[in-house]
Amino acid sequence: MKKICLLLLLFIITNSFLFSDVRIGTEVETGGVLYSNPNYKRTSEPKNKYMYEKTRFYLEGDLKNNVVVGFKILSRGIFGKDFGKEYTTVKSSITFINYTPQIENAFIKFKKIKEFPIDLTVGRQPIKIGQGVLVDDDGLGFDALRLQGTIPIVDIMADTFLIKRTEMDATQYTEEKDETLYSIGGNWTYDKDYHFRIYYFIEESSAPFKKNFISLRVDGRFKKGVDYRAEIIKAGGDYSGLSYLVGLTAYSKIKRLGTASVNLEYAVGNGQNNGLGFAPTYGHKTDGFERAGYGEYFGASLSDFYGGINNSKSDGQGIHTTLLGLGFEPYKNLHLNFDYYVLFSLDFPELSDQESYLGEEFDIKASYKYTENCSINLLYGKFSPLGILKTAGMVQKVSANKIGWSISAKF
Repeated sequence: MKKICLLLLLFIITNSFLFSDVRIGTEVETGGVLYSNPNYKRTSEPKNKYMYEKTRFYLEGDLKNNVVVGFKILSRGIFGKDFGKEYTTVKSSITFINYTPQIENAFIKFKKIKEFPIDLTVGRQPIKIGQGVLVDDDGLGFDALRLQGTIPIVDIMADTFLIKRTEMDATQYTEEKDETLYSIGGNWTYDKDYHFRIYYFIEESSAPFKKNFISLRVDGRFKKGVDYRAEIIKAGGDYSGLSYLVGLTAYSKIKRLGTASVNLEYAVGNGQNNGLGFAPTYGHKTDGFERAGYGEYFGASLSDFYGGINNSKSDGQGIHTTLLGLGFEPYKNLHLNFDYYVLFSLDFPELSDQESYLGEEFDIKASYKYTENCSINLLYGKFSPLGILKTAGMVQKVSANKIGWSISAKF
């Protein structure tokens, strides 16, 4: 796969004169973070601090006959510490080699094949459905085939794709199946402000249990300044249960506070005994570098969470989240966000009331737009474990913290 991608890049560079339009860009982000008290003790030890850098280079060009070629390469690395064992083994849910370039995207897209309203994309490509609860490449790309087209009579955008997560060894026989995701879905828009999506997903792997999902999502705008979103997901095969989320974001201009926003979201991932509740393999888990999700520190999805270096339930299922967020722009180019999360587990039905609480988190984020393409970002996250995650016998309220900064630029 890597050889094919390098040959594709070489072809693009040496034959740039064949393109009617070429788009080239670079994204660079450097920053640092400090995690304290990840074992939820009375003191703030241990600490895990490091600096990092992420770099992306992308090139996309339009060939004749509605053919698009895209290529993106990604490099990530940590410095300022001996690669941070706590980070690499727990906080991160992805594996990478320090500063080694990785192929993020390398695809060919055929648009309007034979003048029909059908697009075919082949190769390593970005795929995200809705908020990414079930499918999100997390900025790392999926090896996939994707076919999209419009059904004119009913004005529905049909979408089907196949994702491969592993490749079988071509030199020897193996009985293990490739990890594969099959999907078929449709998108329909009514009156520009109401977007409906329905998808059916089947996961195949060497695991003994079958897994599939059906998702129905609606999002859009009620009126000017009020956005909404809602999704319900039914797990099937050997898995069961309903998971769902509803959210609302309202915007308004307030004197001395600039453009203000209120963000509310209520999300429930179904949990069952034996881990056969809500467990999508291809859903959003990282930002391409470390855990990302509900809470800057906790990084929860609807199925699992970070939960500290000594947490035995970090692979649990059924995360129930309530989010209240406030945003302000008190000065030109300065944006502030305050987010509060309450999280608890549905993994075991016998848990109830206070015993089921994982914890609560409060995050503060500030972003200053230094130039049109450069921003400076600061964040502080404070997670307080409750119930399940709190150390047995501990009465005092303890917390784990994340402090971070970053500078990002792109052109």
